[in-house]
Amino acid sequence: MTWLLTTLQQFLLFSGAVLVTGCVAWRIFVAPHADRGVHGPAAAALQTAEHRVARLAFAAALVVVLGWGLRGVVQLLGFRDPFVPLREDIELLLFQTFWGTVWMAQGVVVVALAAFLAMALRSVTTSTLDRPPASGRIAGRLTEAALIMALAATLAGSGHAVGVDSGRALALVADGLHALAAGCWIGTLAVILTAGRPVEASEETITLFAAQLRRFSPLALVSGATLVSMGVALSWTHLPEVADLWRTTYGRVLASKAGLALVVFGLGFVNWRRGLPVLDTRQGAVEVRRRAAAEVALATGVLLLTAILVHSPKP
Repeated sequence: MTWLLTTLQQFLLFSGAVLVTGCVAWRIFVAPHADRGVHGPAAAALQTAEHRVARLAFAAALVVVLGWGLRGVVQLLGFRDPFVPLREDIELLLFQTFWGTVWMAQGVVVVALAAFLAMALRSVTTSTLDRPPASGRIAGRLTEAALIMALAATLAGSGHAVGVDSGRALALVADGLHALAAGCWIGTLAVILTAGRPVEASEETITLFAAQLRRFSPLALVSGATLVSMGVALSWTHLPEVADLWRTTYGRVLASKAGLALVVFGLGFVNWRRGLPVLDTRQGAVEVRRRAAAEVALATGVLLLTAILVHSPKP
């Protein structure tokens, strides 16, 4: 029961973090540039998409808050000494352990992120005259980006990277970049397929879909390269021997995660090479959307394996 609850908590935390990172990345890297290349009905569809992304970002932030809260409950259940008062265990866990310090810091970050995204949601649903000026929107995006980076840092600070004996600082940086890259790649793609997807399949809105994916493509390439390089570096620090990949439970879960991730990368590569040139056609957009949906679905499996991996004992 505890194993299942821990896996669920980690999955909620990671999937929420990936999705909220994708929403912020979409607003910073995708939407402003897609806006320059669309007009008429496509521009109106983009404005509708901005409203949906704002709602999705807030919902994802709430999932992160839920995952963070469950994380505290799970940790307390494992830490609990039935022979001492509950209050003493809580005080010891929160104020006398490194985990407690990171968890409280993470709480500040996730609550601040949810509150800020709630205000951002309100700003996009108000009339045009009441919206903040361009300078205010830029400041808002910078604040969102800073909170997302802080969230990634706290995720790294409560994972296996903390237990690395040598090169701990580098492992923490690699873990944080790994989390950010996953959100910028899979999270942003999920946003484009759902909240950023035009409702009507007209020629104009197909143009909007194509504009988003073309702007997303370089972000996906950089994020994918970062994800692979940081993942290899982290695996090297967590596995003493290559044979541990098949001799230990941790290694087998890690190998399954890596194998499934390779399939996701393969789908992304096919979409990049074959999909981008035909995005402006209706059939091409349908095929790209189908492969991208499979990409996100399989990536969800990778997140589930990651949730299992994080609370599995290292060899």
